[in-house]
Amino acid sequence: MTNTSPDIPFKAVLFDKDGTLFGFTESWAYFCDSMFAALAGSDEPLKDRLASVCGYDRKRRSFRTGSLIVNASSDEVNEARWKLLPGKSLQEIVDLNHEIYETLPAVPTCDLGCVMGRLRQLGLKLGVATNDYEAGALAQLQEAAATTLFDFVCGSDSGYGRKPEAGMVHAFCREFAIMPADVIFVGDSTHDMDCARNAGVGLSVAVLTGPATSEELAGHADVILPSIEHLPGYLLERTG
Repeated sequence: MTNTSPDIPFKAVLFDKDGTLFGFTESWAYFCDSMFAALAGSDEPLKDRLASVCGYDRKRRSFRTGSLIVNASSDEVNEARWKLLPGKSLQEIVDLNHEIYETLPAVPTCDLGCVMGRLRQLGLKLGVATNDYEAGALAQLQEAAATTLFDFVCGSDSGYGRKPEAGMVHAFCREFAIMPADVIFVGDSTHDMDCARNAGVGLSVAVLTGPATSEELAGHADVILPSIEHLPGYLLERTG
C-alpha cells in the first residue's frame, strides 16, 4: 500500500501489547490469580509472597508501576517466582505459564480493527513487540480476531532480546527494510519508552491505558496520548 499522506514522515508503527492493545489488568490479574492458585493451592501467605515479588496487589487486583509484571520479560518473572518455590523446577513454572496463556482473556483497549485500518490508510506497516512470550501474544491476538491486523509479531522468546533493549525494534526494521527513524513506537510503560529511545525510533508515544500515569511517563516519551485510538488523529494533526 502506498502512503496516502506523504506528509507523515514515518513508515511503520510498532506497538507494545499489554496495556497498549489490550487491557493490562483484565489480562494479567486473571493470569496472576490462576498462576498462584496452581502454584500455591490454599497457601495464602505463599500467594501473597508470589504476588509481592512481581508487583501484584491481590486484594485490589492491581499492579505496581515499574514492577516486574509490568516491565520485565516472562522469563524474568518466572525466575523471580521460582526462587520462592524450592519444590518446583523452573521448567514446571514455564510450562504452567504457557498453559495459562492459552486461556488469557484479550480485552482490547479500543476497536483495534478501526484504529489499525486508519493507520493502514496512511500507508503504515504495523507490528507488535511484547515482553510476553510470542505464543501468548499470538493467542491473544487470535482471540480478539486481530491477528491479520499486524504484519509482524515478536515476544521475548523470539530471538531479538527483550525490552528495554533495542533488538525487537531493529528486527521489525529489518523485516521491512526501513530505518528506526521511520518507526513510531507505542507503549504504556517507561520500559517501552526506554526501548524506543535505545532503538532510535522517530517518535515514541506513551498511552495511558496501562498502570503508569502521565506523571510517571513524562520525560520518557515524545508525546503522551489517552489511548492508541487517538494516534491516527494525532498523526494527521501533527502533519496538517
